[in-house]
Amino acid sequence: RLEYHQPDDQARARGQVRVNRAGNVYEGPLLELKLESFEGFFSQPRYYFRNNDAHGEAARLDFLDEHRTVIRQATLTTCTRQPGPGWLPDWILRASTLRLDNEEEVGTAEGAVLSFMQVPILPIPYLSFPLTEQRKSGLLPPTPGLDDVNGVELALPYYWNIAPNRDATLTPTLMSKRGINLASEFRYLE
Repeated sequence: RLEYHQPDDQARARGQVRVNRAGNVYEGPLLELKLESFEGFFSQPRYYFRNNDAHGEAARLDFLDEHRTVIRQATLTTCTRQPGPGWLPDWILRASTLRLDNEEEVGTAEGAVLSFMQVPILPIPYLSFPLTEQRKSGLLPPTPGLDDVNGVELALPYYWNIAPNRDATLTPTLMSKRGINLASEFRYLE
């Protein structure tokens, strides 16, 4: 069912609602939207983002305007969906709030937990990530390790996007048996 109230420019859709906006697909049982300003919300949406091939589900999705979206109680993964009702992705990010800014091409997650093979492995209070294939400076996921030589180790790489054709990765590593190590890699991309 689709209702449109012209004086308020307010559309209300119920049932199997699907919106395709520049390749980004949103689906859910209820949508209220001001068409001209693209302000409104989706209740219990599923979504797919074309630029980074990510998808997920949420309790609520708010369109603030045509460029900005806030997603509450959200999941996000880039694992390819397999057929069948029991499918679960290998990795998934669950966040209390996801904010997407398509104008700046940046997304942020607040109150997030990264899970691998359904095991929560990393709580993340705040995370910023690119929404396109553009490179972005910032911390990369930490790499834990354990062996007889180094003991317990934790590497926390930082990626630095210096220029369109240059970048560097600095990786400090803390090892319980050997101390601290700093590795670096510089790339000249031509």
